[in-house]
Amino acid sequence: MTDTAVAPGVATASPSAAAGIGTGTEDRQNRFVSDVMALHDRMNLRGLAASISPDDLLYLARRPDGLVVLAARHRGIPERYLIGIYGFRLAQYLRLRFADESLAFRRALFSEPHGGHRAEEVHVLAMDERTGAILRYVSLVGAPEGDPADLRDPDRTPFPCERAHRINLFDHVAFEEEVTTSEVWEVKRLVHRGPQGGDNGATRLRVTLELMLGFYTALGRIRPGVKVLVGDGEEGVAIQRTLRSLREITVLEGTVPSLPADDLMFPLYTQREVVKAFAARAPRGGELDELIGQLQCALAHEDLLLGFRSMVGQVGGQLRRVTI
Repeated sequence: MTDTAVAPGVATASPSAAAGIGTGTEDRQNRFVSDVMALHDRMNLRGLAASISPDDLLYLARRPDGLVVLAARHRGIPERYLIGIYGFRLAQYLRLRFADESLAFRRALFSEPHGGHRAEEVHVLAMDERTGAILRYVSLVGAPEGDPADLRDPDRTPFPCERAHRINLFDHVAFEEEVTTSEVWEVKRLVHRGPQGGDNGATRLRVTLELMLGFYTALGRIRPGVKVLVGDGEEGVAIQRTLRSLREITVLEGTVPSLPADDLMFPLYTQREVVKAFAARAPRGGELDELIGQLQCALAHEDLLLGFRSMVGQVGGQLRRVTI
């Protein structure tokens, strides 16, 4: 999981760039990357909500000022809109140097590859209906197996964060109730559009809270029910922010995550500070209803920041550490 609210440090060269590319090629690569980002800055996804199959639309809220928040299953979104969604993801990751510019250039990518999905994915996004621009986005990815598998089965397909950290999370994190892979979902690609004119702290906080409301409402509508959320991120950024809405998160210490050098997202583990894998019990039933109510109260508060702080205080998230 990556939250782009904090700008990264000075970027280091990607593996392919470090190998050396000519000035002419480098110029073409820089123009290509700039063009991809500019393309998705102009991308208009108006009409997205109306195009989604009703059975696959898990959440939809339209606000009077044009803010639209929706959550939908991947399978229910038409391809033309998926290209826009995955393009937004790629553009923001290129902007942050979290995607490999040289690989994107050589493969002529203008969106993240998204064909041949084995795992179910739910896209949650906030957008400006007037411009059709995505403002903030997060993804939920399920297990790739068709049938529920034992979490400790050494032959099961790992979740993406487990693959990067080269661990089975559930060899180190235990839950009181029985959980299978079909009840575990990974939180991924938490990103937002770069700074825009007229942006301010209150606007960003409101969009964040609206996205959280859509995320947790959709979470409660996934079947079978979600019992555990996993992912990875920097403790002081993504994990700390997740603690605002989850009562306890278990963080694994001691892993050294990486991706192959030919992976588009290789820089995710070279451009950030220490990235840690985590697992958390997902809120369900009355606990989830209570959290959704707290988010609604925060959004309705005359002072949005005070409403947000009140919600965080009621959640009282705690961090637990396991060293491996």
